[in-house]
Amino acid sequence: MANTRKRRAGDTVAGGDLGDAPRRSSSGGLFAWTVGILFLVALALACWIGSYYVFGHPEKAFSYSLLTRLGKLDEPKRFELTAAPRGEFLSPAKLAARFEGMSPRELARESEGFLRNYIRNYKLTGDLVPYVVGDFVILDSYELGAADFFPSGVVVVAQSKENPQILVEHIFSADAKVVPVLHRMLLTGLDLQLKAKLDMSALLNVSRTADGKLVFTAIPLLYGSYATTGGAGTFSLEPPKSLNVAAGLPVKNPEAVSEALKKFAAYQRKTGVAGRNANPFPVPARQGQQLVRVDRPEPVNPADRPEEPQATPTPVPSPTPALAQATPPQPTPSPSPTSTPGETPAAAIASTAGGSWPVYDPGMMPRGRLLNIPDMPELASRGLQGERLYLQGNFVVTASGQNRAVLRSQAAIAETLGLKGRTTNVRIIAEFPSGAKPPSEGSSFSRDLRRPFQITDIRESGDGQVNVYVREVTR
Repeated sequence: MANTRKRRAGDTVAGGDLGDAPRRSSSGGLFAWTVGILFLVALALACWIGSYYVFGHPEKAFSYSLLTRLGKLDEPKRFELTAAPRGEFLSPAKLAARFEGMSPRELARESEGFLRNYIRNYKLTGDLVPYVVGDFVILDSYELGAADFFPSGVVVVAQSKENPQILVEHIFSADAKVVPVLHRMLLTGLDLQLKAKLDMSALLNVSRTADGKLVFTAIPLLYGSYATTGGAGTFSLEPPKSLNVAAGLPVKNPEAVSEALKKFAAYQRKTGVAGRNANPFPVPARQGQQLVRVDRPEPVNPADRPEEPQATPTPVPSPTPALAQATPPQPTPSPSPTSTPGETPAAAIASTAGGSWPVYDPGMMPRGRLLNIPDMPELASRGLQGERLYLQGNFVVTASGQNRAVLRSQAAIAETLGLKGRTTNVRIIAEFPSGAKPPSEGSSFSRDLRRPFQITDIRESGDGQVNVYVREVTR
């Protein structure tokens, strides 16, 4: 009995010990789940905010890099004049009035918006695009490379003639093979006119130098072709394939801008311009030389183009021996001015509905390579490559309209009669200045080295047709 009581007592003690042990609580697991859910909510919120920021600010280096890798950004677009973004044209006076009173932070905020719209090709915005217009003079030019915001081309630093406190770095984005031509043309002292509805130079960035000058970065959205009235050459621009957003804008640092101003001052002293009066630009720095836009002619709209008659044996006279052979390739002398060395050829600016270009007296056009019609198929295979090229030959007018005519080689007419040659598939679309009457349909004429056409573009279609676009450049 005593042992039994002891065992029961022990059982009771043991039971009491077991009963007094702490039980496992479920509150710890609930807390862990709560923390985990809050973390996931925070992560989702962060991702949402982050994606909104990335898509909303492609002008930031990280955002641009990520969106480019994801294929969410298009390359910068070449705009047609009729499809360019709606905007406002700001002269140096308007630029100064709008931006002079802004603080550095305000300028940075405005610049971010300009660049953001450019990177998006002006989608998702209703803002008017600010276009820079006015008369400027080039202080210096610099080649663009992989370390710059724009990886290929040339940037010029130019000063406003109206307000010397206004500077513009104008981007000439171009293929690397054209850069030597740009360097040869964009010289210190050259006049740079940015015109409304011709250049469409969109504002990308605004900054202020230590001495209070405003520097505006601009790029022409049309990426057109340019020439100088002094005859230094021609070049065509191309939209950049990519952007080095991490390099930032402006393209040139304040030290480079200061050096450009010094270089131009030295140029003025050397040419005797400086010091004549209070006007910093008393005469054109390079008299007779100005950078002008020259539009490449587009293919004639079928709705506006007169029908080109089919060449048939009936209306064509019997071919003479001169017509019976295709003109063989000959050495290509350069049209040379008859003026003395160093003299600037006299030039006028011809215009059409599409643009303007220089015209010259016969034999006074800038130097270039002279080609014949049989050379055109080979030229089509390699392109113009930024070179100034002229076309001579004997032509027959197969269609004529306002400011334009469609030409064929006289040799090509003979070839349609069964005589083989290299000009049958060559068609010339010639553009003439406003006010000049194109030759009438059915007429024939010749052009030699004193009055050649300037070749502006050449394209070969899938069926082998070579279309050569030329323009009249002599009076």
